[in-house]
Amino acid sequence: MTDAGAAHEHFGTPAAREGCASAESKPGEGGRKASFRSLIMQAAGWSIIGYMTLQILRISSSLILTRLLMPEMFGVMAVATTIQVSVAMLSDLGLRPAAIQSRMGDDPTYLDTAWTVQFIHGCLIWLLCVLAALAIDAAAEGRMLPASSVYAVPELPGILMATSFSCVIAGLQSMKVVSAYRHLDLKRLTAIEIAAQVISLLMAIALAWSTGSIWSFVISTLVAALVTTGLSHAWLQGRTNGFRWHKDAVVDLIRFGRWIILSSMLTVVAASGDRFFLAGWVGPFTLGLYVLAFNLVAMLEGAGGRLFSSVAMPALSKVAREQPERLRAMFLKVRLPFDLVFVASAGAVFSAGQMLTDLLYDDRYRDAGPMIQVLSFGLLTARYGTLSAIYLVVNEPRNQTVLNLVRAVSIFTFVPLAYHLLGFNGALWAIALYGLPGVFVSLYFNGRHGLNNLLYEFSVLAAWPAGYAAGHLANLIYYAFKIDL
Repeated sequence: MTDAGAAHEHFGTPAAREGCASAESKPGEGGRKASFRSLIMQAAGWSIIGYMTLQILRISSSLILTRLLMPEMFGVMAVATTIQVSVAMLSDLGLRPAAIQSRMGDDPTYLDTAWTVQFIHGCLIWLLCVLAALAIDAAAEGRMLPASSVYAVPELPGILMATSFSCVIAGLQSMKVVSAYRHLDLKRLTAIEIAAQVISLLMAIALAWSTGSIWSFVISTLVAALVTTGLSHAWLQGRTNGFRWHKDAVVDLIRFGRWIILSSMLTVVAASGDRFFLAGWVGPFTLGLYVLAFNLVAMLEGAGGRLFSSVAMPALSKVAREQPERLRAMFLKVRLPFDLVFVASAGAVFSAGQMLTDLLYDDRYRDAGPMIQVLSFGLLTARYGTLSAIYLVVNEPRNQTVLNLVRAVSIFTFVPLAYHLLGFNGALWAIALYGLPGVFVSLYFNGRHGLNNLLYEFSVLAAWPAGYAAGHLANLIYYAFKIDL
């Protein structure tokens, strides 16, 4: 028997459930569809509430802490966080999407094995961060780093070691979290996220107010990990995990995860490429405006990514497992709201980019307006990146890896070329459109799985002029009101 066959035999299949489904009457099927649709809508609602609440809390945190701590502390903490996140992504095993899409994902043995691997992974991330911290410290002691560099700050190695220990704590997070995502039960997950963020924020503010130390960041990060992990065990429904190692489960996780690791490595490269290049070409003021503009546009992409990964992917995984013949129709139905929001937002942000800058910031930031307008075109292609999680659903994670490779090659090819030919504005357009080659690759992969509908692809673009009109109307109202004042 093959590994896959052995795993299938040990963990069982949903055959009985599918058999019952085929024997039910049409009214029963309609009831199940309505129930499933209601489940998706509830999950989407909780995901949106969670995302918006977390964004408000993070903005509030930034506004308060910038008044309590020195600016240099934010730079040091940003470097420590970047190193930790990069190490985590470079070793990402894709445990959560693997368990969500797997037919074995409800089996206790499978979940215990995934929990064991998750803890080992968390320890590995911490160990690699400790080694990175020691390397930075040795380089600073040997005067191999510029004295003005953030890497030469004496506190950085210790901060990196301490804050990255949160990965060990997170490694103990219950697999009840995965089960909740798998079954679209996001109410308590959202509450846990918000609770952890609120407690962490209060801790950071209290420590920053009383000590004025950068360690207020570190301690609040560890507290957030402790609260999230503790509540995942105490508050979510399900069985308690134990350390276990089952060969077939490990084979399934590694088979899925080997492509996730490569995909995450390429994601790190593509995600940091723009700032890597621009930091060497422009001054800090221009780069600051760019980061501001980029973050405003990226908020929309982040909301879409959260919704798709936490709601759409589990829903589509359920359809793929139980009714694969409905996957294409369900995928197009799920895509529609994402595509309409992304395309319409691209039109609205292009039309109202300057107005957004004038509304939110003072005159020092006016030059960020045109950057926002150019970067808005990135939303037209970013939606394909968000929707590429469908390849995890159809058990083809290598497709997502290929897409990330194409994006990484695109940004490291077109951005430098555009800058040397057309200057900063050329580089800006290249950053906005570097995802275009990936669109054609996505269409190719979708075609292989019968997920394409070219009429749909062109029809949804009609949302752009609608968004542009809405942005133009907002412009007229804002500037008319401003003149009257």
